[in-house]
Amino acid sequence: MATGEFQVMKVPAEQLAGILHGQVVDPGAQPTNVVHRHEGWTVDVSWEVTGELIDWLAGRWQLEIIADLLGGGESRHPSPPVEMTFTPGSGRYTASIPMRGQLSPGTYDLVVNLTTTTAAGSAGALGGFVVISRIMVKD
Repeated sequence: MATGEFQVMKVPAEQLAGILHGQVVDPGAQPTNVVHRHEGWTVDVSWEVTGELIDWLAGRWQLEIIADLLGGGESRHPSPPVEMTFTPGSGRYTASIPMRGQLSPGTYDLVVNLTTTTAAGSAGALGGFVVISRIMVKD
């Protein structure tokens, strides 16, 4: 499981901090770096926000997978991103992004991209990313 950067507002860590994890999982729920395009593989993501300010957070998380084909272009999945409402008092979140049939055969760098929007709908100050190791997609 890869661990990534988590960016928070400019406040001390005891008031607000976070950690973000992501991994590619095969249909048998095992971590993998090689998947078959038409099998039910997923990118499983978990993150946790801690600190005194978590009860004050309001808005929505936006989660997407950025797939960068080596020697080719970039794509984002799903489109639009998965949205989840902040859960006051909890701070723990998980999501599983289904990737069956989303990528053509090839080798990819995958990045989990987590952003936020405020309760008013503007861009939020929380978010982060995880660079997942290179994966190979086979037909």
